[in-house]
Amino acid sequence: MGTGTKRQERRGRMLLSAGWAAGIGITLVEMEFGMDYVLSHVVGHVSAIAGWLPMVGALVKQIYG
Repeated sequence: MGTGTKRQERRGRMLLSAGWAAGIGITLVEMEFGMDYVLSHVVGHVSAIAGWLPMVGALVKQIYG
């Protein structure tokens, strides 16, 4: 009975380790997709802000002379 219990414990640890490895892999893939999404939006916002800069510069010049 002792060997059966050790085998079950080892199998349980292996399944638990496999679950952790799969979870970490999925998390890393999701983080990569998330960062691609964020980067694409940041690039869009930067280009929009760059379009505002001449207007902001003119306003600052009028206010502060």
